[in-house]
Amino acid sequence: MNWDCYRALCDSPQYFTRWMIERSAAIVGDAELQNAVRRALHSRALDKPAGHKGGADTDVFEMRLTAAQAAHMLEAVHRAAAEGRTTQEGRGLGGFVAAWNEYHVHLRTIGRQTMSAQDRVTAMIDAFNRMDLDGIVACFAQDAVYHNIPMEPVQGTAAIRAVLEGFMGAATEVEWDVLNTVANGGTVLNERVDKFKVNGTWIALPVMGTFEVRDDRITAWRDYFDLNQFQSQMQAAMS
Repeated sequence: MNWDCYRALCDSPQYFTRWMIERSAAIVGDAELQNAVRRALHSRALDKPAGHKGGADTDVFEMRLTAAQAAHMLEAVHRAAAEGRTTQEGRGLGGFVAAWNEYHVHLRTIGRQTMSAQDRVTAMIDAFNRMDLDGIVACFAQDAVYHNIPMEPVQGTAAIRAVLEGFMGAATEVEWDVLNTVANGGTVLNERVDKFKVNGTWIALPVMGTFEVRDDRITAWRDYFDLNQFQSQMQAAMS
């Protein structure tokens, strides 16, 4: 991950450092809420850019509380700050109040604005057709799994980006035609023809895709296709 992308994510209200997560959980007296806050640490941390010198406390994780849990967390932090409590290092809680208030507002906002699962998948395909790799990757959860079924699955946005760069690197144009789509809650199935223009020749690949979407991000993507069909067309286009 490059520094610009890393900084942008770190500045997003739903991302917290390990240090902030641990200290926030220590403020709360409710064991269930403590566990919910600490559950963020069980997910994959953001990939740090080259040259990052921070230790484990600076690892950054996505917080995934419900709006109600976030409201209770904000109340607990407000109460602790009003009582004059500090962290174990003696730091005041003003920054905690600001961070949790920002997160609470964020959840209330996305509760009104979150895309449907089908809209999120459509947005990703639109980004493919623009050849906007950053826009594609932004549609995924940080710990998402991408599995081109003929090959091994990969996990995490950095690994997903690397695979997509391999698919798109030789193409000068991309055009994905969605033939049929079915959505059921957070699961979206679509039948597509994925087309890549390489050396002036269009490669066309019939695909059946399955997407799982949660909290407005794609958490799993599985594509079923004939790998030999893709490779033979690519070889012909490159020769």
